[in-house]
Amino acid sequence: MPIDGTNIICQMKRLSIMVEILCPHCEGEIELDDDASGEFECPLCGGEFEWNMDGDESYESGDYSDDLIITTDFREMPAVPKVAGIAFCVWMVIVIAMGLMAMIGGLMLNSAESSLGTGTSFGAVFVLISIVVLGIGGAGMVFGIKVAKDEDFMSLIIITIISGVLLLFNIFGFEDAADIPMIIIAAGFVIGNMCCIFVPILKAQFTGVLVTRDGSVPRKSMANEFDKTKSIHPFEWTGHAMSIVLLIIIIICLSSSSYYTVESNDGLNVEMDLSGPTIKGVFGIFFEQQTYSEIVDDFELAYNAFCLENSNSECDGINSEMDYWKSWRTATLILKIMLIISLVVCIIGVISRVAAILANTGMVNLPDKGYMVNDMVRKFSPLIASVILMLGMFLFMILQPGDGNDYWVTYWGLEEVDTSFGAVVWIGLVFSIITPILSKFEIDYS
Repeated sequence: MPIDGTNIICQMKRLSIMVEILCPHCEGEIELDDDASGEFECPLCGGEFEWNMDGDESYESGDYSDDLIITTDFREMPAVPKVAGIAFCVWMVIVIAMGLMAMIGGLMLNSAESSLGTGTSFGAVFVLISIVVLGIGGAGMVFGIKVAKDEDFMSLIIITIISGVLLLFNIFGFEDAADIPMIIIAAGFVIGNMCCIFVPILKAQFTGVLVTRDGSVPRKSMANEFDKTKSIHPFEWTGHAMSIVLLIIIIICLSSSSYYTVESNDGLNVEMDLSGPTIKGVFGIFFEQQTYSEIVDDFELAYNAFCLENSNSECDGINSEMDYWKSWRTATLILKIMLIISLVVCIIGVISRVAAILANTGMVNLPDKGYMVNDMVRKFSPLIASVILMLGMFLFMILQPGDGNDYWVTYWGLEEVDTSFGAVVWIGLVFSIITPILSKFEIDYS
């Protein structure tokens, strides 16, 4: 029989575009065209089945996509979405309660402003802010209930965004130590929700599909031979601990009540914090605390009332006192801004370290480029945060008005005063110097 080369090639082409599948009913082998789709009848058992249908989102246990395993067969943990949703709803109740209190306070302030004819609108501003807070709290309640009840993944993403917005609100609205618990709570929800989004087994509780990597499939190597499966270097663990300690140090700096102290033998004791001074007189008599801005405003009112048309030694004294407290206002404001920026960078760094640990242990699937970016954030965030902290402390020490002998001795009638920086200044400064050194070792060896 003569060999027809053309026929052989045609047969090979025909076979090359055929696929063999197993019948879902009898598990017999069936040949289909590679691009075939729709409903088919098994020629062996007559059973009907679908193949390659568009929009088919059903997954059989052990379906593969590239190096990923997609399955609906996983250990269900129904408590995860319920705890995530209910806990978030409880937090939103607190947010709504705070918004209501802010609205009541704003309405009362607005009424007082109208009665006194001050011409200010601080009350209206408070009411507007409270409306925004109530809106966020109400939306958070709705989506928190959907997470707990329906295990809705999109609602999980929305409450994560709400948590991030509230975290930024609390960070940039920071006034004193009383705001730190809300920052920690918001950061906790952000981290917890991010884990539910990116940890495969937790994400599966909301999507109903578990997506994991197939360890038997070799990963594509990056151009720079980056390998995220490498063993964790001891310096990396040192960096993890260092980031946690740095975060604690920054929180302590933000909440400290003693950045600078003034003491005299006459019984005067003054402690300067980021908001204002705490002054105790003879026999421990407590003077009402005012912020630096309030003190400066009082001196400006006095100067405008008595010294605009007259100039005498008393006016010179008022001006000197005003300059003294202006220096404190500037120094503490710059330090507070630096600390808040450092806190944000440090929180981002801690989140990146959690993500790196989860990725290295196989609990989170990160793309290689995403992992590389996360790794850079992990390595350099402590360095950046510590440099910002160091710069803030140096600027504070330079801009603060000094020992204040001219002010306290001259205008308070004291014989002599002793002044010193608080321990928190030296702790923050020393640690901000040590951290970059340790960060350099982590960058070089991990």
